[in-house]
Amino acid sequence: MGSKGLSRDIVIAEAIACIENTGQPGVSLHELARRLGVKTPSLYNHIRSTRELQYEVFRYAIEKFVSYQQAATAGKRKDEAVRAFAKAYHAFAVENKGLYRLIMSIPPEEDDTAKELAVPLLDTVVALLSEYGLGEEAVAHWQRVFRAILHGFISQEDLGYFYYYRSVDPEESRDIAVQCFLDGLHAQTGDAAR
Repeated sequence: MGSKGLSRDIVIAEAIACIENTGQPGVSLHELARRLGVKTPSLYNHIRSTRELQYEVFRYAIEKFVSYQQAATAGKRKDEAVRAFAKAYHAFAVENKGLYRLIMSIPPEEDDTAKELAVPLLDTVVALLSEYGLGEEAVAHWQRVFRAILHGFISQEDLGYFYYYRSVDPEESRDIAVQCFLDGLHAQTGDAAR
């Protein structure tokens, strides 16, 4: 593709496609230019910086991740919603390795723009946990615990660490972990409702 038909949207879409195809959390401008059939400096006619491109891909990844979560939890409450969220979280990470890795690689603490873009990542899980009558600080703790459990399983699977017990289904292990999370949550809230 020559630079004549190139646009900002095409550059961003190609960066997203590259990440989705390779499973890697980023793409170099050199590789992006090669894929688009242009010279690397030509990309700067459509994007101001690599950081701007990164933000746009990050925004896309977050919107897609959140849409998985919202679709899975729609019409569900409490434990049913938590279980659905956990399955959607895992499904997104498996089906969108590069985008998930990108989400997990930003935002660095000093990047206010990336932190602002990441806010929707918390909204769904915070809304779910708020239904348990937790205070703001408790919600902060429990969402960290929940996301750490989910990410821990994804990381372990991704690195191949579940090879030893091949006959034991990792999904069952994840379900046990989510149930342990829920049991702890119910113990704290005194809520026996499931």
